[in-house]
Amino acid sequence: MIKLIAIDLDGTLLKSDKTISQGNLKALKYAHDKGVKVVICTGRPYFAMKSFIEEIGFTSPDDYIITYNGGQVQKAADGEVLVSNTMTEQQMRAWYTETERLQLPLNIIDKDYVYEPLAYPTGRESIYLELGNNLPTRKVDYHSFDKTHRFNKYVICIEEQYLDRQIAELQPQFRSEFSVVKSRPYLLEIMANNVTKGNALLQLGERLGIQPNEMMTMGDQENDLSMIELAGIGVAMGNAIPMIQTAADYISAHNEQDGVAQAIYQFIK
Repeated sequence: MIKLIAIDLDGTLLKSDKTISQGNLKALKYAHDKGVKVVICTGRPYFAMKSFIEEIGFTSPDDYIITYNGGQVQKAADGEVLVSNTMTEQQMRAWYTETERLQLPLNIIDKDYVYEPLAYPTGRESIYLELGNNLPTRKVDYHSFDKTHRFNKYVICIEEQYLDRQIAELQPQFRSEFSVVKSRPYLLEIMANNVTKGNALLQLGERLGIQPNEMMTMGDQENDLSMIELAGIGVAMGNAIPMIQTAADYISAHNEQDGVAQAIYQFIK
């Protein structure tokens, strides 16, 4: 019996215009009315989620979301942090040095802002702020942060072929000591070691007394793989990359065609 549904946001619950269809909203309410926990699992920070939380109606004290690709488990209504995995100022500076060497644009994110450096590598500006997430931003000297400052995520967002070519030259320790994953073909996301959506769901499940085989998860990109493999039922959207479709137990409709709703009605009777 499915007791919890975990749903990715971009490319899964959202259409390409960043809206939730009425069909998907109706299906979320249907599952919720059946007593199923509905948890949004996203790479976005909490401050970029508030409008969706209100639209879906996550107002109860026992509604939860997973943000920063598993970096935090939070209460949906007020953002109270239940689980947190952050990175240090020293780790950020190491990534900044490495991305400067590779001529890649680095944005860093904490609980309040998305930060831009004073200057990106020449001709290699980040396109992260162009994705339409309406995130609060600041431009700062990355060497000016206090040594106690903590960061939730770093992102590299640039044209896909250039990103892939440069990331192939990344020094091995940066992959072994951090969680490094793509959430879109042109967007690389960096979190603390062992941070995944799957691990965050395990922690939330322990808190709620829900086992992985009682979960259904839905996604479309590489950063969803851990939760697709974890759950009793892993669902890939029809638009999901091949890696996700291969790992999934069920392939639903495209995210533009209410794929989330189709999966909910398929498995929640």
